Amino acid sequence: MNKPSEEAIRLLVILKNDAKRLYERIRFREVEYLQILSLKRTREHFKDIFSSLYFSISVDNLKLLSPEVIVALDNFYTKVENMRWYCNHTEDMPAMIEDKVALYIRDVTSLYDTLVTFSKCRNWNG
Repeated sequence: MNKPSEEAIRLLVILKNDAKRLYERIRFREVEYLQILSLKRTREHFKDIFSSLYFSISVDNLKLLSPEVIVALDNFYTKVENMRWYCNHTEDMPAMIEDKVALYIRDVTSLYDTLVTFSKCRNWNG
């Protein structure tokens, strides 16, 4: 087993923190962001809820991580991106939006838990 480089360790810490903060905003601010959408009919606040560093990380940097961590990151951030798209573009009624967001949160939670599990493994680098 190769010892991870300092650069790989720092990248993983950055990505873990980014995923954690994103997950916390999605999960624990649900009532507020859905209420703003429903009452004010604005979607402007979603840029703050869904902000992330992940999409600015280069492929060269991601190559420092194990394939399992890369897949877990991609699965998590892809689901979050799908949720972001839905929230920004849906024409569903508020009750339907709440139901779909609850399903997204369930899936995001599961994918976040998987990401945390893989990122805790000692063999997370290539």
